[in-house]
Amino acid sequence: MSRLDFDRLSFDPRELSARLAAAEDWGKLVVCHIYLDHILTAALTDHMPRAESYLKSGYKTFADKVALCQALAIIDDEIAVTLKSINRHRNKFAHRLVFDVPDETKVALFKEFSPSRPKEHVLGPDGFDNFLFTVVMLSEFERIYTQVIAEKDREIAFHRERMLEIAIDMFAEPRI
Repeated sequence: MSRLDFDRLSFDPRELSARLAAAEDWGKLVVCHIYLDHILTAALTDHMPRAESYLKSGYKTFADKVALCQALAIIDDEIAVTLKSINRHRNKFAHRLVFDVPDETKVALFKEFSPSRPKEHVLGPDGFDNFLFTVVMLSEFERIYTQVIAEKDREIAFHRERMLEIAIDMFAEPRI
């Protein structure tokens, strides 16, 4: 990632890290979800010419935003699976008074995201924090890179059009 791309971050990663470190495990999941929702909203705003008309036309769930980002190829299907799982587990806290994130949940989320890595990575000290931080940052990098690719596509289209105009002008001139 270049310094220019790093400047495109829509939040301060140090602040995210501090928030994850300061919270209980259920709070870490909620913090992660809030950041991911922010990223999805920013991604839709980046890629939809009139995103506000969609986003402000009634409540849009996290799942709605994930699905639309998938449909627009802003996030890939593998990341979307993890985002949906995080959303599902976060929603459990909204309907129960149990605020525990059992190790089984941590491992399930982690294995869905990174199946080949050992579960000890998420269960060790700061493992859950690091996992959630990685998911948020990867989602943000996906947003940034799809934005960069869209900019390059527009630049390529402009240059193709310009080259076509030059070619037409060259052949339209009378030959002596």
